[in-house]
Formats: sequence, structure tokens, C-alpha cells
Amino acid sequence: MADAIEAARLGEKAGVDAITVSAYHDANRGALHSESNIPHVPNRMVSNAAAIKHSLSIPVIASGRIEPDSAEKHIASGQYDFFGMGRKILADPDLPNKLQAGTAADIRPCIYCYCCVSQIYVSKQIKCAVNPEAGFEKERELITSDCPRHVAVVGGGPAGMEVARRLSLRGFKVSLIESGKRLGGTLPFASIAYEPNEKLLKWLRRQVEQSTVEIHINTEATVDTLRRMNFDEVIIATGAQRSMPEGIPGSDRDFVFSGEEMRALVLSESHPGLKRKTNAFTRLMVKAGALTGATSIPELVRQASKVWLPLGKTVIIIGSELVGLELAEFLAQRGRTVTVMDESSDVGKGLYLVRRMRLLEELNLLGVMLIRKANNIVIENHKVSYTNSRGQVRSLKTDHVIVAKGASGDTSLAEAFKEAGFTTHTIGDCDGISYIEGAMESAAELAASL
Repeated sequence: MADAIEAARLGEKAGVDAITVSAYHDANRGALHSESNIPHVPNRMVSNAAAIKHSLSIPVIASGRIEPDSAEKHIASGQYDFFGMGRKILADPDLPNKLQAGTAADIRPCIYCYCCVSQIYVSKQIKCAVNPEAGFEKERELITSDCPRHVAVVGGGPAGMEVARRLSLRGFKVSLIESGKRLGGTLPFASIAYEPNEKLLKWLRRQVEQSTVEIHINTEATVDTLRRMNFDEVIIATGAQRSMPEGIPGSDRDFVFSGEEMRALVLSESHPGLKRKTNAFTRLMVKAGALTGATSIPELVRQASKVWLPLGKTVIIIGSELVGLELAEFLAQRGRTVTVMDESSDVGKGLYLVRRMRLLEELNLLGVMLIRKANNIVIENHKVSYTNSRGQVRSLKTDHVIVAKGASGDTSLAEAFKEAGFTTHTIGDCDGISYIEGAMESAAELAASL
């Protein structure tokens, strides 16, 4: 810090007009790639900027995961003079205009997934997971349609909400049909394990509710229903199928949860498999969460889970992609002893490079054991056996097993509507797992093409 202050003073003496405060890191440590100039920790460099500011008479610019409301307080207290943004401006280039207009709630939020910066590491064009127009401003521009039509969007997850609001802005008449009791799809569940996702969930819901889109919740989309509503075209955004994958002996045991069962358990949704896999107290808590609406608020679930979880102290997660690793971090932070195992040698699919490097190091620091190349996985009585990369059979005791794999695309509903004569399109995970970026991108592509 002393060297940085002296360098800043030399700059001031040489006649520079302002100093911008950033940082670098030891490139050998994965976590540090998102700890310096693009920090994952909010306000990471504010204290550094303040120390330099107090040593100079020229303005100081600070950046690094600072939210606008925090920046307002920092500037007011004299910690720095200007607020620099990178990722947030990619997520919403109109951010400054919206702040000035007093419409901060309409700012599309950055979810700090490192999609944008990870592109630099592999020499690819800039892009943003939540803003599909970044880098594609002309191709995906929202232009008023010369031939607006009446469109049904089936599925209220991120892909469905994004395509609905985009078509609405283009002048289409849009009806968004969701079979569940609220919009969001898998995003509420993803928001519990990874907090920044909740801001995107709230933003999408707000944009749809403020638009001209007609929202139909608790509504099953059938051929007869769509015919009565007289739609010109149908967009299927019903997401992936997340059943228990075949080929894992013992996966039907009562201490083993599929991804769909975990989602239902956490969000207090009904699922036929949960009755025999949970005790009376857990079922009571889940029912209370549903009746009070508590489980519809991800922040509340995150806080409550620090006190109580319907899982034992030892958990094995089968599956090392994005969902499995984020879930491992979530559980380890809540005192569980977690092991993640997978047949693959590559882990973290679905995570962008920089976030993957950070998460793997954090999991190691949390004591999570990661077993790659685990073949012949068999779930026995509170024990999981597997064959390791050396051909040795090993086993680990566990209280619960979560199978965080097996998700696949599901276009069966789209095919049924096509057979009934509807002009039908598919977007999002029903076409294959593509996570948030894929949902937003496919929605933008389709909305621009109709």
C-alpha cells in the first residue's frame, strides 16, 4: 500500500488529472483471478481507494463490485471521487441514465458470473450472460414489428420471461402461461445456492409485470386451451427434464434425492418421491413454508438454512457440473461434510472459467472432497462405493446422497403442439441444458427473428 501511495503521489506531481485504483494478483492461484481487479467480494478495493485518496489532492476513481447505492455513500463520505463500472455497464448500458431518472429497480443486474471476463482468457468476443445484446447490438436489436402477432409463451422461467418481455416491446400481443404458482422456473432454486441470481429473478419478474404481457399462472397449456385463446404462434420454454438418471444402483433408496426432489423440497413444492424420503417434522416445515410463502423468498430460505436443513451432517453429491459444485459450496458453508464425485475428469461444466477457478479453490478451503473419474458408483445402505482412477474399489459413509445430474432437454410438449397444427418454437433448456446465458440468448435470438 505504501508503494501504491508513493506511485500515486509521483503521478500527481507529474501532472496527471486523476488516479484510478485497481489491483493485480498472483496468477497461480485460481481464486485470485476474481479477487483483484474483478473482485467477487463487494467493495473489495474501497479501503485501498480511500487510503490513496487521503494522500492526494487530485480525484480518485474506484471500481470493483461496488453497487451504486454503496458508491453514493462512499463518495459522500469522501472515500473516493468517482465510481467506475465495467461488468455492470455490460449488463445494462443504460445504468447511469436509469439512476439519473430514478428508476434503479429497472437496471438489469450483473450476476457476477464472469461470463464477460472469461471470454478474454480464451480470446473470444465479449458477451454477457444476462444481456444477450452485448456484442450483438444490431443483430438482437428490439425493432417494432411490421407484422405483430398473438403469441403464447409456455413456461415462466428465465427464457420464457425474457422472450415474452422482448416480444411485448416489439409490439406483439403475448400471453405467458405458467403451470406453477409463480414465475421463475428453476431460477428461485438457483438463487438460493448463488445469491446474485435473485436480483435477475426479481428484475425479470418486474419487467414482465410492467409490460403488456398477459400472465396466466397455475395454468396448464393444452391443445384445447391454446385453440380457445386463438394464438398465431407458440413458444415452448418449459425447461429441462430433471429425473433421476438411470444406471446408478441404489438411487431409489429413501436417503437419495434427485435434483427435482431437492428443488421441490427447498421450494415447498409437491413431489411424489418426497413423502417416503422425509420425516414428519420435515414435511411439517415444508408445509409451513408453502402456507406462509416463506420458501418463495430466496433470501429468507438462505438465512433459515443456516439454522435448519433437512439433511444429515454428511452428504455425497453425485455430479460435478455447475449445480453440483454450487450446491456443495452452499452445504459446506452450512457445516455439512461434503464429497462430490463424478465419472468425468472435467468438473465445473456450466461455470465460466474465472468463476470455476475461484470456486474450485473455495471448495478446497471449505474441506469439500472432489473425486474425479469415479466409476461404477453404487449407493448402498448409507454408503456409496465407487472404483477410483487406479481401479481400486473405495466406499464412503453418508447420511444423504444428492444426484445433481441427469438433466436433459425435453421437447415433447413442443412436438405435441406441432402435431396439433401450431407454429411452434423452442427456447431455453428444453432444447438442451444451456443455463442462464443460453436461456437469455435463445430468447433474444427468437424475439429478434419473429
